[in-house]
Amino acid sequence: MFNLSDPKISYILFSPENESNSEEENKNLCEKACSILYSKDYTIISVTGLYNGVYENSFIAIPQNRNNDDLRKDSIYLLDSFHQDSLILKYLGETLSTKVLNDGTQRPMSVAIYDSNLNNKTYLCNGISFSFIEEKRYYTPKSKSDLKNGMILEYFNNNQWNTREVLNIDEEYESLYKLLIKYNKLRVELI
Repeated sequence: MFNLSDPKISYILFSPENESNSEEENKNLCEKACSILYSKDYTIISVTGLYNGVYENSFIAIPQNRNNDDLRKDSIYLLDSFHQDSLILKYLGETLSTKVLNDGTQRPMSVAIYDSNLNNKTYLCNGISFSFIEEKRYYTPKSKSDLKNGMILEYFNNNQWNTREVLNIDEEYESLYKLLIKYNKLRVELI
């Protein structure tokens, strides 16, 4: 098994199977997916996915000579062709993977080896299990206009991020948020 977070590699992790299909239909979908990926010059590694006690055949497709744009186009094509909700895509030059949803949105994901959280889909390959965990995304406010009353913020203090609700932006900005913004110690989670 290779390092799934290595910035020098890219891959698509995908399962063409559908829970409502018969075993034979899923087998045909896997063969079709392999044919498509081989024709686009991908190297395919078979892995087994496990979620809610149900196993599925999945593939890690490693491109030979594809750029990140081609990889994204191929992932959208696979999602459309096999009517899947999502797949995992790792862009070249990045350490985090990305969950690509069938509507085209992307969410950053980190890799967890031997993850014991049963709520995460687990993949098995050569005796190693791994999962992908969704990472939170943040933006950094740059001015008072980026803040609103009722907004939940995180500020960095004593080497940890703390949560705070904005109650009165006019009073709190001058006494607290202005300085935190200046030193990039304030962030807001993107939902």
